[in-house]
Amino acid sequence: MRRRNLLSIVLVLAVCILLTPTSFAQIQSTITCPAGHGYWDTLSLLVMDPGLAANHHMEGFDPTTGNPSSYVYTEWWQNNSKVWYIKNPQGNPWDVKLYDYQPSIPSQGYIYQWVTELDTLNGVNHWSDPTSCRKHNNGSSTSTADYSYPEIARCAVPDGENSSFWVPAPPAQPYNSQYYTYVNGAIQPPQNLQNALMELKGPGGPLTIYWGSDTSQPISVNTIIFQYTYSCSQQSVNSCKSREVFEYAYDPTTNPYDGIKHSYGWVRWRSYHNQTNGDATMAANWGQPTQTSYSNHVVTGQTTVNFQCF
Repeated sequence: MRRRNLLSIVLVLAVCILLTPTSFAQIQSTITCPAGHGYWDTLSLLVMDPGLAANHHMEGFDPTTGNPSSYVYTEWWQNNSKVWYIKNPQGNPWDVKLYDYQPSIPSQGYIYQWVTELDTLNGVNHWSDPTSCRKHNNGSSTSTADYSYPEIARCAVPDGENSSFWVPAPPAQPYNSQYYTYVNGAIQPPQNLQNALMELKGPGGPLTIYWGSDTSQPISVNTIIFQYTYSCSQQSVNSCKSREVFEYAYDPTTNPYDGIKHSYGWVRWRSYHNQTNGDATMAANWGQPTQTSYSNHVVTGQTTVNFQCF
């Protein structure tokens, strides 16, 4: 009897060892959303799943040169509720998200925009400077002041419940569009993005991605879409000047390379400018994107965060 029990334990352990890598290398649940609403666990699709991200990232390629045109490395720091999207192998620049869990409110918390790189300021381009950045902070000097620019509810239905909300301009609290600019580590006076409309849309796609350089077997993926409209003088889309659209990819079925359903994180970005320049008396006209980025190849390799801003 003892020998049989021991054999059973050994078999169970062997099965667990075999299953562990596969079970970790897939879309990972991040929250238990309230039942009966059809909520999506949004954070689980915004990040590349940890089993894939440990040794892979996304890249775009310039078809005219064959060289990389964009990078997205995903680092998910679960111990302190941060997600890093790193845009270059040198470890910067980056977009950094924070997230929380608030069971007392229907949305069960938010994913927040926190830090992004600083581009051109006073004629100087700081895009590749790890000591310069912009950080959202509501100015309250509280322990949660950085959790002030919510973008997506943790539990939401794309185009449905919890999918759309306005973030007001300061002095509203605790959520507002205020941010601080750091240049070479020195802080500048606060600024803000006026009113901003956050919208979760989808499922989108299909988009096509590739595993490494193999373009003979395209992978069709779905997306969850975050549409971000800002610099709005009123809480009306017609009054807004800028819009950005982010797409995060995931496998609707198992992919052909390893038989696993993956989340790939951020793969495509488009930027728009309202042709009316936010004239609230006219219908918004977003036209064609002014900038685009499409990181559609799963590539081996990781990087290390290089952050020296504050």
